[in-house]
Amino acid sequence: MTTNALPNWAREFFDLFNAGAAHGFILCGDTGGSTVQGMPQRRFLEYVLLKAGWELVARYDRASGISFSGGPLFTQELVRPPNNTSSESLSEEARAVLRRAAATRLLGGVSPASPAAGGSAALTAALSASGLGVQPSGDPFSDARRPLDALVLLERLARVREARGKVAAIIEYADLLCPPQDKGMVSPDDRTLLVKLLSWAEDENLSRCDNPLFLVARNPFDLHPDLRAGGYKQIEIPLPTREERAAYLAWYAEKRDEQSKPIALVDITLDELANLTAGLTLRDVEDILLLSARSGGVSRALVKTRKDALVSAQYSEVAEMIDPLPGGFANLGGMEPLVAWARDEVIGPLAQGRRDVPKGVLLVGPPGTGKTYYVRALAREVGFNAVMLRAENILGGIVGESEKKLKRFFAFARALAPVLVFVDELDQSDLSRRGNGSGNPVAANLFNQMLQFMSDESLRGQTLVVFASNRPDLIDPALLRFGRVDAIIPVLLPDEAARRDITRAQAIGQDTAIEEEAVALIARQSENYSAADIAAVVAKALKLARRAGCERIAQADAGQALSLIRPATPQIAEYYTLLAIQACNDAELLPPRYQQLLSDRAQLQDQLSAAASAPSAPPAPRDGRRERGW
Repeated sequence: MTTNALPNWAREFFDLFNAGAAHGFILCGDTGGSTVQGMPQRRFLEYVLLKAGWELVARYDRASGISFSGGPLFTQELVRPPNNTSSESLSEEARAVLRRAAATRLLGGVSPASPAAGGSAALTAALSASGLGVQPSGDPFSDARRPLDALVLLERLARVREARGKVAAIIEYADLLCPPQDKGMVSPDDRTLLVKLLSWAEDENLSRCDNPLFLVARNPFDLHPDLRAGGYKQIEIPLPTREERAAYLAWYAEKRDEQSKPIALVDITLDELANLTAGLTLRDVEDILLLSARSGGVSRALVKTRKDALVSAQYSEVAEMIDPLPGGFANLGGMEPLVAWARDEVIGPLAQGRRDVPKGVLLVGPPGTGKTYYVRALAREVGFNAVMLRAENILGGIVGESEKKLKRFFAFARALAPVLVFVDELDQSDLSRRGNGSGNPVAANLFNQMLQFMSDESLRGQTLVVFASNRPDLIDPALLRFGRVDAIIPVLLPDEAARRDITRAQAIGQDTAIEEEAVALIARQSENYSAADIAAVVAKALKLARRAGCERIAQADAGQALSLIRPATPQIAEYYTLLAIQACNDAELLPPRYQQLLSDRAQLQDQLSAAASAPSAPPAPRDGRRERGW
């Protein structure tokens, strides 16, 4: 097997192993998934190792003990079947006996002729030292369920001279053997187990044996941190790409056709199905197909329902799928500059197959200006999957838990590509700064993870990260530099013309009609109101109209609603507007009336200081930053 035919994670293993960089590996990610031909990833690892020349793969988990797999080369060269019978013609039971016999020989036995009789003296001694007895009619390896006993046997096997370059060991569910717990709280046996696994990865003599060791754990943060920081190299099996999902769907459909059990496609093509199943494992995709087979065929509605359930079950703690705004930009009001920017800088280039689009965008401005609403419309127009990071759920109470959650989200986001990622209220999370002011190491770790994600140039054109914040002054400048956040766009309070458009759009969104005189009145008397404030005025006017027995908002209803709805936005408008202008990094993104302010930052800072001293401005916190919120 050539490494070019292998998935990236398998090629990464061979590159590291052949370069002598490591002989111990942590295999994580989609370890419970399957390949594009339906083979479980764990079995695929065995297959790859045997094809590459290792003659014996020893697999251990604490429920089943140790089991062995060997290819034709193993059974034919290490153990000759009676009368040179081809091993391919033997039953599985007979081949299992031969594999046990070969393992006996590798452990120092002189003859594998009668493995069921108890094996060689060397094997007996190894089993005796581990505290296990040898059953004359049984398989001693399957009895090695206690982790320490099993590791003693595997280590002995790996070190035997005849086994050099022939044996690979796989420790399944390693996170259940060495979870991330305080070393002072674990039992002596568990401490010994941790030391043994650590020593394996750092043992030069074991390295020279050329026998690789794999610790398999879906989430590496579920392993003890000493293992992650030790001599093991971490290799991640990512969620399948769109191309891999498409290949799997084609293979699966062909297999079902061959079995005369085709799955009907109701209102979707295989190509569209590959797009809609982004973020799912191939086993999840198979579940959808099997459910569809029992439900009359694959439909968009069924795929969405099933996918939402799977995403909710697996990622609801850190992610929330965003429903694109029906109608997209057509249902936005008063955001023409933002719409024009998106068409010129994002939608147009992507439609032309270009990748010179922003990787990150920060929307700044007063609260309630429609930043989240705009993101939903953008998701509809750009045609990407859209997901929101639930930053408030990232922090955990266990060491490493927060970092684990964020890493999990980023892996999910990559699998959804092409994807729009939305992070709301960035300034209120530990993702926005290094934690230096508070001395919080978790904040520093999370911030560094965010920097690494935003610095990955492979994301450009595939992942658009949109941040939103009312307080850009609380965000670390390292995150906001070009190359990470390429556009900082002020979403400011609407002028009168924009307020008129927003009022009409809100009436449509609230499923009501509104007189043009009412529209004009609301637009005229709502200076420094946000889009959310105008939505509240329209909602109040509709309630007043219905009390009077009408379903249409009249001018009188609008006037009464304006007298009742008294938002706080006008009192804080100047402060948050100036903050947004100060954060902007491209004057073209500002309305013309504000562009001059950006050219004289000293004057802008003076105005901002004056606004900050106003009674309605947020108070400064003790560490020098202003309080988050509003």
